[in-house]
Amino acid sequence: MTPLDARRFLAWYRKRSVKDSPVAPSTVNKVLRECRRIFREAVDCQFLKSNPFAGIRPSKVADTPWHHVTPKEFHALLNATESTRWQGMIMLGYCCGLRIGEILNLTWDDVDFKANTIRIVAKRGAVTEDWVPKDKDMRVIPLPAPVTVPLAKLRLTARAETPYVFTLDKGPNAGKRMRRQNTWRDFDVIRRRADLPPCCMHDLRRSYCTNLSRSMPMHVVQELAGHSDIRTTRRYYVKVQPELFDEARRVVEKAVAS
Repeated sequence: MTPLDARRFLAWYRKRSVKDSPVAPSTVNKVLRECRRIFREAVDCQFLKSNPFAGIRPSKVADTPWHHVTPKEFHALLNATESTRWQGMIMLGYCCGLRIGEILNLTWDDVDFKANTIRIVAKRGAVTEDWVPKDKDMRVIPLPAPVTVPLAKLRLTARAETPYVFTLDKGPNAGKRMRRQNTWRDFDVIRRRADLPPCCMHDLRRSYCTNLSRSMPMHVVQELAGHSDIRTTRRYYVKVQPELFDEARRVVEKAVAS
Protein backbone atom coordinates (compact mmCIF):
# COMPACT_ATOMS: atom_id res chain seq x y z
CA MET A 1 0.00 0.00 0.00
CA THR A 2 1.65 3.22 -1.18
CA PRO A 3 0.66 6.90 -0.86
CA LEU A 4 -0.41 6.71 -4.52
CA ASP A 5 -2.74 3.81 -3.70
CA ALA A 6 -4.21 5.84 -0.85
CA ARG A 7 -4.90 8.80 -3.15
CA ARG A 8 -6.46 6.52 -5.76
CA PHE A 9 -8.73 5.02 -3.13
CA LEU A 10 -9.97 8.47 -1.97
CA ALA A 11 -10.44 9.57 -5.60
CA TRP A 12 -12.58 6.47 -6.17
CA TYR A 13 -14.56 7.13 -2.98
CA ARG A 14 -15.31 10.73 -4.01
CA LYS A 15 -16.93 9.47 -7.24
CA ARG A 16 -19.34 7.19 -5.39
CA SER A 17 -22.99 8.17 -4.92
CA VAL A 18 -25.36 7.55 -2.04
CA LYS A 19 -29.06 7.54 -2.91
CA ASP A 20 -28.23 9.26 -6.21
CA SER A 21 -26.34 12.03 -4.39
CA PRO A 22 -22.57 12.60 -4.47
CA VAL A 23 -20.56 11.86 -1.36
CA ALA A 24 -20.13 14.98 0.76
CA PRO A 25 -16.57 16.28 1.30
CA SER A 26 -17.10 15.99 5.06
CA THR A 27 -17.82 12.28 4.61
CA VAL A 28 -14.63 11.85 2.59
CA ASN A 29 -12.72 13.58 5.40
CA LYS A 30 -14.20 11.13 7.92
CA VAL A 31 -13.06 8.22 5.77
CA LEU A 32 -9.60 9.78 5.54
CA ARG A 33 -9.38 10.14 9.33
CA GLU A 34 -10.46 6.54 9.83
CA CYS A 35 -7.95 5.29 7.25
CA ARG A 36 -5.20 7.22 8.99
CA ARG A 37 -6.15 5.59 12.28
CA ILE A 38 -6.29 2.06 10.83
CA PHE A 39 -2.95 2.35 9.04
CA ARG A 40 -1.35 3.98 12.07
CA GLU A 41 -2.24 0.79 13.94
CA ALA A 42 -0.65 -1.20 11.12
CA VAL A 43 2.55 0.84 11.43
CA ASP A 44 2.58 0.38 15.21
CA CYS A 45 2.23 -3.39 14.68
CA GLN A 46 5.10 -3.23 12.15
CA PHE A 47 2.99 -4.49 9.24
CA LEU A 48 3.97 -1.31 7.35
CA LYS A 49 6.93 1.03 7.56
CA SER A 50 4.89 4.20 6.99
CA ASN A 51 1.28 5.37 6.92
CA PRO A 52 0.23 5.92 3.26
CA PHE A 53 -2.59 8.28 4.34
CA ALA A 54 -0.41 10.44 6.61
CA GLY A 55 0.49 13.10 4.01
CA ILE A 56 -2.99 13.57 2.53
CA ARG A 57 -4.69 16.80 3.50
CA PRO A 58 -8.44 16.80 4.19
CA SER A 59 -10.73 18.74 1.88
CA LYS A 60 -11.85 22.18 2.95
CA VAL A 61 -15.43 22.03 4.20
CA ALA A 62 -17.67 24.98 4.95
CA ASP A 63 -19.13 25.08 8.44
CA THR A 64 -22.60 23.56 8.51
CA PRO A 65 -25.22 26.03 9.78
CA TRP A 66 -27.14 24.98 12.85
CA HIS A 67 -30.10 26.32 14.80
CA HIS A 68 -29.59 27.88 18.23
CA VAL A 69 -32.51 26.70 20.37
CA THR A 70 -33.76 29.62 22.47
CA PRO A 71 -35.12 29.14 26.00
CA LYS A 72 -38.63 29.70 24.64
CA GLU A 73 -38.12 26.99 22.02
CA PHE A 74 -36.65 24.69 24.67
CA HIS A 75 -39.83 24.96 26.74
CA ALA A 76 -41.88 24.39 23.59
CA LEU A 77 -40.04 21.10 23.09
CA LEU A 78 -40.79 20.03 26.66
CA ASN A 79 -44.46 20.90 26.24
CA ALA A 80 -44.64 18.98 22.97
CA THR A 81 -44.09 15.62 24.68
CA GLU A 82 -45.71 13.94 27.67
CA SER A 83 -42.91 11.39 27.89
CA THR A 84 -40.87 11.85 31.06
CA ARG A 85 -38.06 9.97 29.38
CA TRP A 86 -37.92 12.38 26.43
CA GLN A 87 -38.25 15.42 28.71
CA GLY A 88 -35.21 14.17 30.62
CA MET A 89 -33.24 13.56 27.41
CA ILE A 90 -34.07 17.02 26.06
CA MET A 91 -33.09 18.63 29.36
CA LEU A 92 -29.79 16.77 29.53
CA GLY A 93 -28.94 17.98 26.04
CA TYR A 94 -29.95 21.60 26.57
CA CYS A 95 -29.11 22.13 30.27
CA CYS A 96 -26.07 19.86 30.61
CA GLY A 97 -24.68 19.68 27.06
CA LEU A 98 -24.60 15.89 26.86
CA ARG A 99 -24.07 14.11 23.55
CA ILE A 100 -26.71 11.60 22.52
CA GLY A 101 -24.28 8.74 23.22
CA GLU A 102 -23.59 10.13 26.69
CA ILE A 103 -27.33 10.38 27.38
CA LEU A 104 -28.07 6.83 26.28
CA ASN A 105 -25.12 5.40 28.27
CA LEU A 106 -25.92 7.33 31.46
CA THR A 107 -26.37 5.08 34.51
CA TRP A 108 -27.90 5.80 37.90
CA ASP A 109 -24.43 5.57 39.46
CA ASP A 110 -23.48 8.57 37.32
CA VAL A 111 -26.26 10.76 38.76
CA ASP A 112 -25.58 12.32 42.17
CA PHE A 113 -28.81 13.91 43.41
CA LYS A 114 -27.15 15.10 46.64
CA ALA A 115 -24.25 16.93 44.98
CA ASN A 116 -26.38 17.89 41.93
CA THR A 117 -23.80 16.58 39.48
CA ILE A 118 -23.62 14.15 36.58
CA ARG A 119 -20.53 12.11 35.85
CA ILE A 120 -19.60 11.15 32.28
CA VAL A 121 -17.28 8.18 32.55
CA ALA A 122 -16.29 5.15 30.48
CA LYS A 123 -18.30 1.98 31.07
CA ARG A 124 -16.53 -1.33 31.50
CA GLY A 125 -17.79 -4.43 33.22
CA ALA A 126 -20.34 -7.19 33.30
CA VAL A 127 -23.30 -5.02 34.33
CA THR A 128 -23.01 -2.40 31.57
CA GLU A 129 -21.92 -2.51 27.95
CA ASP A 130 -18.42 -1.29 27.10
CA TRP A 131 -18.51 2.35 26.10
CA VAL A 132 -15.97 5.22 26.04
CA PRO A 133 -16.76 8.98 25.85
CA LYS A 134 -15.71 10.74 22.67
CA ASP A 135 -13.05 13.21 23.88
CA LYS A 136 -12.39 12.67 27.58
CA ASP A 137 -12.41 9.60 29.80
CA MET A 138 -14.26 11.41 32.59
CA ARG A 139 -15.85 14.75 33.38
CA VAL A 140 -18.29 16.06 35.98
CA ILE A 141 -21.12 18.39 34.99
CA PRO A 142 -23.33 20.50 37.28
CA LEU A 143 -26.94 19.31 37.33
CA PRO A 144 -29.41 22.24 37.25
CA ALA A 145 -32.42 21.88 39.54
CA PRO A 146 -35.07 21.60 36.75
CA VAL A 147 -33.28 18.57 35.29
CA THR A 148 -33.57 16.64 38.55
CA VAL A 149 -37.38 16.59 38.27
CA PRO A 150 -37.74 14.18 35.30
CA LEU A 151 -34.69 12.20 36.47
CA ALA A 152 -36.24 11.70 39.92
CA LYS A 153 -39.49 10.52 38.32
CA LEU A 154 -37.58 8.04 36.18
CA ARG A 155 -35.65 6.83 39.22
CA LEU A 156 -38.86 6.02 41.08
CA THR A 157 -40.13 3.84 38.23
CA ALA A 158 -36.77 2.35 37.20
CA ARG A 159 -36.41 -1.43 37.14
CA ALA A 160 -34.10 -2.76 39.81
CA GLU A 161 -32.23 -4.99 37.37
CA THR A 162 -31.14 -2.24 34.95
CA PRO A 163 -28.38 0.29 35.67
CA TYR A 164 -29.31 2.64 32.80
CA VAL A 165 -31.34 5.83 33.17
CA PHE A 166 -33.05 5.68 29.78
CA THR A 167 -34.54 2.30 28.99
CA LEU A 168 -37.19 0.89 26.68
CA ASP A 169 -40.74 0.74 28.03
CA LYS A 170 -42.40 -1.92 25.91
CA GLY A 171 -41.75 -5.03 23.89
CA PRO A 172 -39.37 -7.92 24.44
CA ASN A 173 -36.51 -5.48 25.17
CA ALA A 174 -38.36 -3.59 27.91
CA GLY A 175 -35.96 -2.48 30.63
CA LYS A 176 -32.93 -2.55 28.35
CA ARG A 177 -30.90 0.50 27.36
CA MET A 178 -32.32 2.72 24.64
CA ARG A 179 -30.51 2.56 21.29
CA ARG A 180 -29.72 5.24 18.76
CA GLN A 181 -32.14 3.68 16.28
CA ASN A 182 -35.11 5.96 15.69
CA THR A 183 -33.89 8.48 18.30
CA TRP A 184 -33.36 11.19 15.70
CA ARG A 185 -36.72 10.36 14.11
CA ASP A 186 -38.57 10.56 17.44
CA PHE A 187 -36.92 13.88 18.26
CA ASP A 188 -37.94 15.28 14.88
CA VAL A 189 -41.57 14.34 15.62
CA ILE A 190 -41.36 16.32 18.88
CA ARG A 191 -39.61 19.19 17.08
CA ARG A 192 -42.35 19.46 14.45
CA ARG A 193 -45.04 19.20 17.10
CA ALA A 194 -43.38 22.12 18.92
CA ASP A 195 -43.33 24.09 15.62
CA LEU A 196 -39.56 24.68 15.74
CA PRO A 197 -37.31 25.32 12.74
CA PRO A 198 -35.30 22.30 11.53
CA CYS A 199 -32.83 21.24 14.22
CA CYS A 200 -31.49 18.05 15.78
CA MET A 201 -30.59 16.65 19.19
CA HIS A 202 -26.99 17.82 18.81
CA ASP A 203 -28.21 21.41 18.41
CA LEU A 204 -29.34 21.21 22.05
CA ARG A 205 -25.73 20.57 23.05
CA ARG A 206 -24.48 23.40 20.82
CA SER A 207 -27.09 25.74 22.33
CA TYR A 208 -25.88 24.76 25.82
CA CYS A 209 -22.34 25.84 24.91
CA THR A 210 -23.58 29.10 23.36
CA ASN A 211 -25.67 29.91 26.44
CA LEU A 212 -22.70 29.20 28.72
CA SER A 213 -20.34 31.35 26.66
CA ARG A 214 -22.37 34.46 27.49
CA SER A 215 -21.24 34.37 31.11
CA MET A 216 -18.46 31.78 31.43
CA PRO A 217 -14.84 31.86 30.18
CA MET A 218 -14.25 29.80 27.07
CA HIS A 219 -11.96 27.32 28.83
CA VAL A 220 -14.80 26.53 31.27
CA VAL A 221 -17.19 25.95 28.36
CA GLN A 222 -14.57 23.66 26.81
CA GLU A 223 -14.21 21.66 30.03
CA LEU A 224 -17.96 21.22 30.58
CA ALA A 225 -18.51 20.30 26.93
CA GLY A 226 -15.74 17.70 27.12
CA HIS A 227 -13.72 19.02 24.19
CA SER A 228 -10.03 18.16 24.08
CA ASP A 229 -9.31 21.22 21.90
CA ILE A 230 -10.73 24.66 22.69
CA ARG A 231 -10.75 25.46 18.97
CA THR A 232 -13.54 22.90 18.55
CA THR A 233 -15.59 24.76 21.15
CA ARG A 234 -15.02 28.12 19.48
CA ARG A 235 -15.61 27.00 15.90
CA TYR A 236 -18.48 24.55 16.07
CA TYR A 237 -20.35 25.12 19.32
CA VAL A 238 -20.58 28.85 20.00
CA LYS A 239 -22.80 30.98 17.80
CA VAL A 240 -22.78 34.79 17.81
CA GLN A 241 -26.26 35.88 18.83
CA PRO A 242 -28.28 38.52 16.92
CA GLU A 243 -28.18 40.96 19.83
CA LEU A 244 -24.37 40.92 19.67
CA PHE A 245 -24.54 41.81 15.97
CA ASP A 246 -26.77 44.73 16.91
CA GLU A 247 -24.32 45.79 19.61
CA ALA A 248 -21.42 45.61 17.14
CA ARG A 249 -23.40 47.75 14.71
CA ARG A 250 -24.06 50.37 17.39
CA VAL A 251 -20.38 50.46 18.39
CA VAL A 252 -19.29 51.08 14.79
CA GLU A 253 -22.01 53.70 14.22
CA LYS A 254 -20.91 55.50 17.41
CA ALA A 255 -17.27 55.41 16.34
CA VAL A 256 -18.04 56.75 12.86
CA ALA A 257 -20.25 59.53 14.21
CA SER A 258 -17.58 60.85 16.60
